Amino acid sequence: MPAGVFKETYLADMALLRYPIHKAALIAGLAIALLFPVLAGSYGIDQAVALLVFFIGAMGLNIVTGLAGQISLAQGALMGIGAYTVAHLALHGVNVLVAIPLGAIMTAAVGFVLGLPSFRLKGYYLAMASIAVQAILEYMFKTWIDPHQGISIPYNTKIITGIYLGKGLALYYLVLGATLAAALFAANIGRSGIGRAMKAVRDNDVSASVVGINVTRTKALAFALGSLYAGLAGGLYALANPSIGWGAFTLDTSIEYLAMVLVGGPGRLVWGSLLGALTIHTGWSLLAGAFAANAAIKYMVLGGLIAIFVVLEPDGLIGILRRAKEYFRLWPFRY
Repeated sequence: MPAGVFKETYLADMALLRYPIHKAALIAGLAIALLFPVLAGSYGIDQAVALLVFFIGAMGLNIVTGLAGQISLAQGALMGIGAYTVAHLALHGVNVLVAIPLGAIMTAAVGFVLGLPSFRLKGYYLAMASIAVQAILEYMFKTWIDPHQGISIPYNTKIITGIYLGKGLALYYLVLGATLAAALFAANIGRSGIGRAMKAVRDNDVSASVVGINVTRTKALAFALGSLYAGLAGGLYALANPSIGWGAFTLDTSIEYLAMVLVGGPGRLVWGSLLGALTIHTGWSLLAGAFAANAAIKYMVLGGLIAIFVVLEPDGLIGILRRAKEYFRLWPFRY
């Protein structure tokens, strides 16, 4: 516990916002998020929506990889399942707001099946199995679901009570609300008994089994929850775009998600995922524009960034910020 911060009751020790800096950061973040559309134009709103969508997907992968310790390189394809489920339901007249939860549930079911190999496989073998799942889903997208690379979503399915939800302020605040709800749920997962069981499985699944944790159920639940978030991100992606194509859900997207988790901070479901999404997704967009003629340079820069964090800063950006916070808290003393 940081010096100068004391807890006198169990409720204070179990609180979601335990330190004053947490409350200040939450108030400042909410103020910026709510006022952002006033300061930014339509382009800024579109970029913010895309960032929030990837933030949700990154939180899902952080549950699987950061909290439960299971490597997955299929988050992009799982996001595609949510998006295509919403698109196909919309083609049959289902309102997008109804289709998004159904798409998330469908993706969670697929994620549960994806988690089955984790009962027998670990580490690099599990990573290879997830890559195989990514390849299979991509093949299904390209040949069966979307062979023409593009499914348009009917305009009228994005209207509710006369308000069009697929653009502008309505879209932004809807996605922001979904993001805040997902972040609150993720924060409580990490503090719950389920989250502690996932951490135990991550650290040593044999020891977790010895103390009575159902390792199989815990891993399956981690993949299902992570996939639920991916499906939600995919559904919101479908809401924010007039049409979707499988090019947005390739292995590159899954690697980008993994980079968000590793750079932001594994196991830090909210703040780590947010920092990772800000750094990787925003940086990816900037590099894509700066090196449009030479994509190899973009991949080299991002690959080098990931390698640096994995080797030199395994706690990610959140670890750097934590040390900076403690330095200023204790200054001018060294301990």
